[in-house]
Amino acid sequence: MKPNIKDKLLDIGCGSASSLLAMAAQMPECQFTGIDFSGPDIASAQEMAREAGLTNVELQQADLMNWDPRGAKFDFIIAYGFFSWVPDEVKDRLLQLIAGCLAPQGIACVSYMTYPGCKQPEALRDLLKLHTDSLQDPLEKVAAAHRTLDFLDRAWQGLPKFAHSRYLREEVRRIRQKEPHFLVLDDLGVERDPCYLLQFTNWAAEHGLTYLGESEFHTMLLENLPLESGKELAAMGLDRLQTEQLIDYITNRAFRCSLLVGAQATLPALLDAQALRGLCIRSSLKPVFKTKLGVTEGRFLTAQGSKFTLRSVPLVAFIRELALQPEACLPFQEVLFKAQTTVGQVFDEVEQAQLAEDLLTLYAKRHIEISALAFIPPTSLPEYPRLTRLNLAMCRQRGIIVDAHHETIQPSPAQIDFCLQLDGSLSLSEIGQKFPSQQPFLASLNRLGCLMPALQNARVFGGRYGVEIKG
Repeated sequence: MKPNIKDKLLDIGCGSASSLLAMAAQMPECQFTGIDFSGPDIASAQEMAREAGLTNVELQQADLMNWDPRGAKFDFIIAYGFFSWVPDEVKDRLLQLIAGCLAPQGIACVSYMTYPGCKQPEALRDLLKLHTDSLQDPLEKVAAAHRTLDFLDRAWQGLPKFAHSRYLREEVRRIRQKEPHFLVLDDLGVERDPCYLLQFTNWAAEHGLTYLGESEFHTMLLENLPLESGKELAAMGLDRLQTEQLIDYITNRAFRCSLLVGAQATLPALLDAQALRGLCIRSSLKPVFKTKLGVTEGRFLTAQGSKFTLRSVPLVAFIRELALQPEACLPFQEVLFKAQTTVGQVFDEVEQAQLAEDLLTLYAKRHIEISALAFIPPTSLPEYPRLTRLNLAMCRQRGIIVDAHHETIQPSPAQIDFCLQLDGSLSLSEIGQKFPSQQPFLASLNRLGCLMPALQNARVFGGRYGVEIKG
């Protein structure tokens, strides 16, 4: 069953639109619009969309200050990597546009750099700009920045007992890993304007926008702080925004992706875990050992390698079923049915309600992912393997592939050459003869939904906001 929602999404500052095109390919019933000031980026994205055969995406080269949405309303608006890198008048225009373009129950996601985490790195940025502002060529700027970073890293390496040296060496490592384009934009550019959470939410409120929460749900919760710190902060009686601002100080947060809604949005006051029962779930948890059927406790291993215990028959059985298909994102009701069948027991309404509460706790701890879009990996390879049209175009033009979870795969040069042969013209036996060493990679591409027709059975579950809106 194909997605049956007809939502509209606007991506402001979409750049070359890799993420936007991936969403458009997965949800052909929805409409996607991307705008960006860069003509070359938009031209590249338009060529990619044409090659991929995407007819549900519109890409425009535009200046946000005078772009006219012509009365269009959008269910989702994304402005990623934009707010902190433009002057204040452009920030105002962005928020004004969001307020005017959001559908009544729409959500906007705006990313920005934030204090206090950006305070100390600002001194490092000042030094890099001092050494690079006189240079015109971006590659020369990047080379000069790396020479400065190398010098600082060697100097701080000689001061291992100083706390600031350990912190700043980590910051140097992070900057050195950036692609040249992002290093120039983030650390050497003219505009870089972090703000506090409360400053951002006050600015948004001036335009009639209300702070809903964070795209990374776990960062909002006291439960993820050290136990005593969480208790002490809870006892202060602060409102939610003040509490989150203090959490930023505790964690030294430097970046946020905040969700905003318009004045017309109607939101429940409390988080409703039962919404999970209409959504899809993916888990990275793995059983430590083979769990017996119907046990009340099960030991699992997290993605970070730590062990912990889950308790209750429904929860252990449910997560065990998810662990059997780690690449899948499965509807709650389907996993529930499998779990009940496996243990030979029907869970009553009370048990199912508690299961939803337990899963929400795991979501808050980042042990599971939640989505409205289901993905069930193919059980076998097609006789004539073929990358999706978008992935063929991305591989040919940009040397990347996007899987069913919107995660980017960076193939090696040999793998890129192999991927470009996956156009449906070679059979499995021919591929085995010509590319014997690529068989594991081909199987991985299939499991991750990179081949046709992996996404033809995609389904959308849940309401507009799922569980996120109720935070």
